[in-house]
Amino acid sequence: MTSRIDLLGRLRRHFRVMGLYTLAPVAAGLAPLAVIPAVTGRFGAEGWSVVAVSLAVGSAASVIAELGWTIVGPQLVARASGETARLYEEALASRLVALAFVLPIGLVVTVLTTEHHLIAACLITAGVTSAAVNPAWLFTGLGRPTSILVADTLPRVALCLLSALVITAGGPLEVYGLALLGTAVVGLVAASRMLGVPLCPRRHSFAAVPRRLKEQGMLVLGRGVTTVYKALPVVVLSAISPGAVAAYSALDRPLRMGLGILIAVPNRLQSWAGVADGRLRSRRVRVSLVVNAALGLAGGLVFAAGIPLVTAVLFRGVVTVDAELTWLGAAVVAAACLSRGFGFALVVDRRANATAVAAFWAAGTAVVCLPLGAVLDGATGLLLGVLAAELVGVLAQAFLWARSSRTGSRSPAVRERDGAPMGSPS
Repeated sequence: MTSRIDLLGRLRRHFRVMGLYTLAPVAAGLAPLAVIPAVTGRFGAEGWSVVAVSLAVGSAASVIAELGWTIVGPQLVARASGETARLYEEALASRLVALAFVLPIGLVVTVLTTEHHLIAACLITAGVTSAAVNPAWLFTGLGRPTSILVADTLPRVALCLLSALVITAGGPLEVYGLALLGTAVVGLVAASRMLGVPLCPRRHSFAAVPRRLKEQGMLVLGRGVTTVYKALPVVVLSAISPGAVAAYSALDRPLRMGLGILIAVPNRLQSWAGVADGRLRSRRVRVSLVVNAALGLAGGLVFAAGIPLVTAVLFRGVVTVDAELTWLGAAVVAAACLSRGFGFALVVDRRANATAVAAFWAAGTAVVCLPLGAVLDGATGLLLGVLAAELVGVLAQAFLWARSSRTGSRSPAVRERDGAPMGSPS
């Protein structure tokens, strides 16, 4: 009887924590949805196209500037002891340096790919790029979902809702970009207070930047390649078929938001799978693969069923998405979740750099298929190219993980030679 009560107690705690992990990305994903109707209501399809391009460029720049910390960071934190503050400070220093280089490039790309609302477009790009300094990865590794809500989710929701109200009341589009910038600043301040570290990293943390770049260079390169090809569709379409940008983005934006919500499950698995016992870790990795595959199937079906209603509410008839695009989007959701599953397995196996190899294969597919698809069939052809790239990434990661599993008895020295993170950094 006592064991049954203990089991029920553990299950309740597990679902409570899972609920908190889910709440953070759900709220953060829904917050921008309040802005989209405000933008389309005030500025029409033209205004939405500007926002969509700016979001795509900013998202790509942000992922490059965060230097892979959202991938390896949670596992480093979960396995480290008493090193949390140092890890966070070194991570922030390296990302601030990267941000100083990446942001100007993102702004130039934004200016070259948008014709209207240039100041607003640059502010939105800067605001999204600044998400590179988001502290959520650290609290994920610590198993503290409530801290994610306080430091990131709640400020993001509040500022996005405020910007939507201001735009609806007649305010300029620039307000949205300012809200995104404000979210990054609030997150930095909150993390500083929670961890008891300086708001700006100290000199020794900046001195560690070259070492961090060397350790995570391959991973950063792979992440950069992946992000660029995922941001590429909107840019390619704006150059080849500008009239199709609004429809494609009307599908792609909810799709990316949905994937952002679904990341709650892999995030919850970070601390669960990051255990010292090798056999237990291997067993949990296999469970995570099944979970991510099931999540992809369910997520794709929900997306296909819900996207007509979502686009009707968000875009108020200004932009429509046909059934063919909808089902292709559902397939992309399923493939992306499966890709996350294999990527997570490689990271837990300390083969994070192997994900870069898969990224190169996927990017090569995208470079060929995206322009070709856009020329042949506009938004539909472009989305087929996206799906092809995702599937190639899945197959490459699955192959690399299977090979890694067969050679699971490799020594730590060999793992270190391969460039994989070795737990707590020296």
